[in-house]
Amino acid sequence: MAEGKRGYRGGPFAGVRTFYSPGDVIPIRDKETGLFPPLNLPVRHYDIDGRPYVLLTPEDRVKNPELVKARDSDVLVATYPRNGTGLTLNLVVEIHKAHNPNLPSDHPFFNQRPKDQTPWIHNKFHSEADIENMPSPRAFKTHNYYEHLGTFQPGQIKIIHVFRNPKDVLCSHFYHMTKLPPGLVDYRGTFEDAVEHFLDGGFETGCYWRFNREYLENKDGHEILHLHYEELTLRKEEGVRKINSFLGYPDLDKDQMDGVVRATTLDYDNLKSYQVGKPGKGVEMMTKGQRERFDERSRKEFEEFKGVPESYFSDDLYVGQMN
Repeated sequence: MAEGKRGYRGGPFAGVRTFYSPGDVIPIRDKETGLFPPLNLPVRHYDIDGRPYVLLTPEDRVKNPELVKARDSDVLVATYPRNGTGLTLNLVVEIHKAHNPNLPSDHPFFNQRPKDQTPWIHNKFHSEADIENMPSPRAFKTHNYYEHLGTFQPGQIKIIHVFRNPKDVLCSHFYHMTKLPPGLVDYRGTFEDAVEHFLDGGFETGCYWRFNREYLENKDGHEILHLHYEELTLRKEEGVRKINSFLGYPDLDKDQMDGVVRATTLDYDNLKSYQVGKPGKGVEMMTKGQRERFDERSRKEFEEFKGVPESYFSDDLYVGQMN
């Protein structure tokens, strides 16, 4: 197995300077298998306690218990990538704004750059000082596994865990990987290859089912609201009400609800780059046989948990959910 190399200048690393710092270990693709060490995945990754992580989140960030000094009003959106992270954060922001019309104009919630508005706290390009200096209320995101929530103790912070039909996750993830700059994940396979990789070990965050099972089990007793992506898109007002209640706010009136929905709704017909954000994309991109394999895996992994939509287990329901 090929070893990682240090540094980031020249040769195969010429296009990855944005993502690496001098001294970082950069995984090198194995020439025989076409996979990256150390966990034999089709994309670059770090191995942190047997769990893969994207190269933007090194171990000293993922496992840093002093990274964030939690406040009572903090909200953490925890997701496997491509599971509605941005949409959920936007909903949290707009709900806060609806109930706090006097927030100062320089509050991060009015910043148009998502990385400054709702930081990915375990990303190495966010400093601890930047996070600490953010005024309340604050909202963050993480793609950390449940086992690596050590930054927060149970009860310290409200966590919103969002999961999405894995067929749509695969489609969105494949599209996303093809648009990333060279060097970050470096996926080179076909969509058919991606189907098999997703069922086997996943991509830079590993196994979708393992990741979400840990949150659904919630063995440490964190204060978690579990939501699925479909209720945030196909039945948005229902999802908004759940988030609003979880944040401890009184019911939104009609004008407030309409404002939140309007501010967080994309015009999919005119935003082609967001087409994979629509539920049901797997109908177009996957064969019926591939979708049924995903249903079988989801039934095995998720059937014991309440609140997982039946469309995750049934192709007929999945195909018909948009009608």
